[in-house]
Amino acid sequence: MLAAEWNEVVFTDESRICLQHHNGRNRVWRHRGERMLNSCVIHRHTGPAPGIIVWGGIGYHSHRPLVRIAGTSNSQRYISEVLEPVVLPYLQSLSTAIF
Repeated sequence: MLAAEWNEVVFTDESRICLQHHNGRNRVWRHRGERMLNSCVIHRHTGPAPGIIVWGGIGYHSHRPLVRIAGTSNSQRYISEVLEPVVLPYLQSLSTAIF
């Protein structure tokens, strides 16, 4: 790829943002035999942590505001709620974009 073509490349991605102070992953260092001691056990909620999923796109000459993806997504919802109404118009507005 020529160096000038890199100015036309558009990157997109989605990411999950945890809405709690942490994602529930804690490192615990214990010595042998301490595994079940009350002082070494942290009781916590094991269900899914509240969070949101966002999609974004960026290029050298452009960017797209983050788009929230509500609820649980599957391929059909992703196509109908993100790709068709958001990604395609964004890419079509950039005449020389390389996706």
